[in-house]
Amino acid sequence: MRLIKSIFQKSLTAALLGISLSVCANVNGGKAIAEHLTTGSINELANDKTCDGTGGILAYAETKDYALYICADSKDIAQPRYYRSVNKNGTTGVKLTAKTYNPKQGNYFEFHNGDYVYMLQIPSENIKNPVLVVEFPYGSVYAQKITRFLITGEALSHISKK
Repeated sequence: MRLIKSIFQKSLTAALLGISLSVCANVNGGKAIAEHLTTGSINELANDKTCDGTGGILAYAETKDYALYICADSKDIAQPRYYRSVNKNGTTGVKLTAKTYNPKQGNYFEFHNGDYVYMLQIPSENIKNPVLVVEFPYGSVYAQKITRFLITGEALSHISKK
């Protein structure tokens, strides 16, 4: 039974990502590329200290409830290494370190916290309406639409090579 739940959980997550990935879009700095999605450069967060002690802010996303930071590896500023969330309601957010990262994913960042999986989609030609997906143990899935997405030039060129 547990194996069936695990397979269903993975299938549901893949389906949710697949639906979102099937929509076309373009990343155009500072312009709305989908309804209620604004993109731009990390330079807009010049004084933000959330990723201090890392390689800096690689990507930033906002949803209605969260500010999400993907922080770079200090040895490779184009490599995602840390996930930081700031809850807009004032409660403590999540801080995760990537154990592994598959650069061939190209269309989302994925971080694991025990049985929880955090996936942050990257707006692109294939993803018009990106979402934050949190996969809970035993199959529950939470998704929230991204309304703002900022990324470094280095990360964008790294991703566009995929």
